[in-house]
Amino acid sequence: MLDNTLALMIQGYAWLPDRRRRSRGAPVHSRLMGKNAVAIHGPEAVRFFYDEDHVKRRDALPNPVLDTLFGRGAVHTLDGQEHRVRKDLFMSLLKDRGGLASLADHLAAQWDLARQRWAGRDRIVLFDETSVILTRAICSWSGIPLDDRGSEQMARDLVAMVDGFASAGPRHLRARRSRSREEARLARMIEDIRAGTEEAPAGSVLAAVATHQDADGQLLEPHTAAVEVLNVIRPTVAVTWFVTFAAHALHRWPEHRKLLADGDAAYARAFAHEVRRFYPFAPFIGGLAARDLWWEGQEIPAGSMVLLDLYGQNHDPQLWSDPYTFSPGRFLGREPGRDELVPQGGGDPGAGHRCPGEDVVLIVLQTLVPRLAALHYDVPAQDLGIPLRRIPTAPRSGFVLEPLL
Repeated sequence: MLDNTLALMIQGYAWLPDRRRRSRGAPVHSRLMGKNAVAIHGPEAVRFFYDEDHVKRRDALPNPVLDTLFGRGAVHTLDGQEHRVRKDLFMSLLKDRGGLASLADHLAAQWDLARQRWAGRDRIVLFDETSVILTRAICSWSGIPLDDRGSEQMARDLVAMVDGFASAGPRHLRARRSRSREEARLARMIEDIRAGTEEAPAGSVLAAVATHQDADGQLLEPHTAAVEVLNVIRPTVAVTWFVTFAAHALHRWPEHRKLLADGDAAYARAFAHEVRRFYPFAPFIGGLAARDLWWEGQEIPAGSMVLLDLYGQNHDPQLWSDPYTFSPGRFLGREPGRDELVPQGGGDPGAGHRCPGEDVVLIVLQTLVPRLAALHYDVPAQDLGIPLRRIPTAPRSGFVLEPLL
């Protein structure tokens, strides 16, 4: 079987849905990065994929992804008891609703400060401004000290890590350099906290990671601790993509603005869910078959890559009526099923590998999108195309706004 890595890089988000159409809905067999791969799809596939008896994560993530997006030694690379103990660290940080309410306060405060900075400016690029707002908010909430210049550098670095993980060439090299710079800075901070020369705020992310003991009863090595701090702040800053997509939706379908601007909380949550469903984020996620498996009558040999189709599932007409219509109303009065809406994966976040930060994504969108809807601005002529060949994608212009009132 020919290796399809180049085809994936050329086709982007369309690669797997196109292969699935050609397979008439059957599991897609392929070859990526020199490994046999099988792609599966649908809520039952989500449950199959997140069963650790079926799919493992250790050694599953390619080195280019580890060196840009997740980091070496990250929780995403662990299985079994090691994974559960490390995951408990993240769950304890994010399960406190009071903590999430505090994050919303940080977000609102940073948005208001940004509004003051925008006063008198002819135009802003929303993507760039949002990345700084989110960096300052999540670092303040996490106990990470930043000055203005440092927050702008960190915002660029965090965006670069996400922007370059699925690419080759300059974007990928920039992502590697950005991760190395931030890992080194945070590792020094962890060492200083442990040495007593710096202090982390009590109860903060920084303090929790610095004192966390892994399954072996040992403190995390400083580099690994830095990786896990980044795995709190980097995914939060990645919501920049969704905020920019929300602006795109408000521009294309302005009828949604009034309900959001008026503070309808239920509508803001439904709108956030629909932005996450409608717009492209992760095309799929992968792991390795833990043993010889069978799925829909087809064998998946041990060690094969197992890909879970995310973008295709979020646009599956068997799950969503009119899947290519932007319709927040589909989520009014109901929350999506756990394994139904999967922009960041599925499964049980407490017991499996599902991202524990989905509540953070919703908090960010529910806090910032109503404020964006209430902002008075014009959208000048620009390229608002969203190229599906690029992973991750966003409006090409970054979404320019002018003037701001």
